Amino acid sequence: MGLVMLYRAAVAAAAFAVVGLPGLAIVAAGAPVADAEGVGNLAMDAAEVISEEQALLGYAVDSGGPQSNPDIDVRLRAADSRGVAVLAELQRQGVELSEGTVTVLSRLPRPGQGMPPGRATYDAAIAELSRIAATADSEATSGSERSGPALGLLAVAAMSLLVLGAAALGNTLRRRDSDEELAAMAWSDGLTGLANRRRFDHDLAMYDRGKFPVSSVMIDVDHFKNVNDTFGHERGDEVLRQVASVLGDHVRYDDVVYRYGGEEFCILLPGASRNDAIGVGQRIVEAARRITLPDGSHLTVSVGVAHDKGATASESFRSADQALLAAKDAGRDQAVDAASLEHVDEPVDSAGQRNDELDATLESI
Repeated sequence: MGLVMLYRAAVAAAAFAVVGLPGLAIVAAGAPVADAEGVGNLAMDAAEVISEEQALLGYAVDSGGPQSNPDIDVRLRAADSRGVAVLAELQRQGVELSEGTVTVLSRLPRPGQGMPPGRATYDAAIAELSRIAATADSEATSGSERSGPALGLLAVAAMSLLVLGAAALGNTLRRRDSDEELAAMAWSDGLTGLANRRRFDHDLAMYDRGKFPVSSVMIDVDHFKNVNDTFGHERGDEVLRQVASVLGDHVRYDDVVYRYGGEEFCILLPGASRNDAIGVGQRIVEAARRITLPDGSHLTVSVGVAHDKGATASESFRSADQALLAAKDAGRDQAVDAASLEHVDEPVDSAGQRNDELDATLESI
């Protein structure tokens, strides 16, 4: 953190020297910043976040796209969310941002719905945010007059500090990326790259505390012991990686896929409707059938789906686990909705809610 503070000090020094330069106003109609120091910190935070996002997008391209590396995908989503949050706060403070910077800090396009901003847009956004940080910090400095020669000397020294600080920040960010890689490894499954059981337990507890509505999907690879016994454990590991890829390709943008243990996987779907959750489960069953084993046979999976309105995330997970057992008992290669264990053929409308009119008709028969 010392190097980051050095960079911020350099930015402040540069701002002190260049406060009279045109083109650096950052608030609407020239109004003063209510919290200049806070805005400066926000701008620096935004620059760091989009630097991380830019790097992760580069890693994703190198590895064949975000879906081919679930670990990078999770980190990219986290950086994307932080960018959206800091953008909202900057706008709340009245900071004017260029269209390119707003685009970079906004939510990334979902897969198949557009391309992320280009490298030049990211670079321009980082430059703009650095200028904003400098100008915002200058608002907090004394308004006393400065002599021209002294100001010129200060400008030279300050810009030199800024260059040194930028280099120091680069080293800090690279070191932080290394630390984050180690942290990500602790939350990721080594074989599949998915979030692991430790991350699942953490996220489940977080959703429970926040009383946030979460649907759950549990997946089990059918007859996986036979796969290992027939084709060997190396091929079995490859099958698990293929299943992980299928799961990542058939969930919604904000869903998180976990390797729960062995050949079992779980998906948490925050804010999903019942139809959303059932749709994910059914797509996974169909996609898994396209995985071909060495003898020409096809893999199958059993899936349990739960959307318990008003239930905690833990309760939803337990219901999905019970539905998974029901799917296996019913012959595997299918998805079972936990609601069907209590309400046979319960009709639902397009929003995933009970259709009271149809329900009443069934009861009258």
